[in-house]
Amino acid sequence: MTIACIDFETANHSRVSMCAAGVAVFQDGELIESPCWLVKPPKGHGFFLPEWTESCHGLSWFDVQDAPEFSVIARELLEHLTKADIVVAHNAPFDLSVLKQTLGHFNLSCPDFQYLCTYRLAKRVWPELPNHQLNTLAMHIGHQFQHHHAQSDAEAAGRVLLAMMKHMNAILPCELLQKTGMEAKTFLQ
Repeated sequence: MTIACIDFETANHSRVSMCAAGVAVFQDGELIESPCWLVKPPKGHGFFLPEWTESCHGLSWFDVQDAPEFSVIARELLEHLTKADIVVAHNAPFDLSVLKQTLGHFNLSCPDFQYLCTYRLAKRVWPELPNHQLNTLAMHIGHQFQHHHAQSDAEAAGRVLLAMMKHMNAILPCELLQKTGMEAKTFLQ
């Protein structure tokens, strides 16, 4: 079972302002690779809001000014998603809207893939927690990470999924979904 976990950081409120991308690939429960990229947002979307970035990921224009635009890394990133049995994101609606709108901006297509949201799943698996933010869940399972760093967040989402599967005695993500009364969704461009 191959699981590809994704996370994107943005420069501002625009879903096309991706400035970092991370993927963590787990094969049979083991992390096998975790590429990440700094990404230069396209013209018109590349302004960095200090109140947005300083309190979040800390990236600035100076960090990404020489980075490739998304269209340069898209093939490699999408390959990880299409090779996976399932794609995972924490707060998937945000990350998938960033992916969808960025693909649209560059007139790129993406094959359909199945995905699940660890935020929504965690609310069912651990309803007693004070909240279901990624840092809270990581602390709950004893995983240390650098919050709002795309690569680290992607890995943390995968670790949270694996911990939920263990907690619910599920061997596969589809079993976890079934036990929580949820279904995988399909990413459609």
